[in-house]
Amino acid sequence: MTIAEQICQIMDSKDLSDAEKLDSLHALIPADACKIDNLNQATPGQLKLLKDGLAITEAMQQIRRRTTGS
Repeated sequence: MTIAEQICQIMDSKDLSDAEKLDSLHALIPADACKIDNLNQATPGQLKLLKDGLAITEAMQQIRRRTTGS
C-alpha cells in the first residue's frame, strides 16, 4: 500500500477520532525524511521520502484546521 493510500485510509476512517488520525499519520512519517543535507545532492529515494513526509503533514494540517475551525 502506498503512502497516499494509507493517508486516504486514515483520513476516511470513521472509527478514529481526529487525535487518533493525527497519531496514525505521524507514525507514517519516515524517520529519514528530514536527514537531507542538500536537496541538490539528494538521491531519488531521499526525495521520495521527503515527498511522502510532505503529503502526510498536509493531511495532518487538514485535520488541525478542521478541529480548530480555521
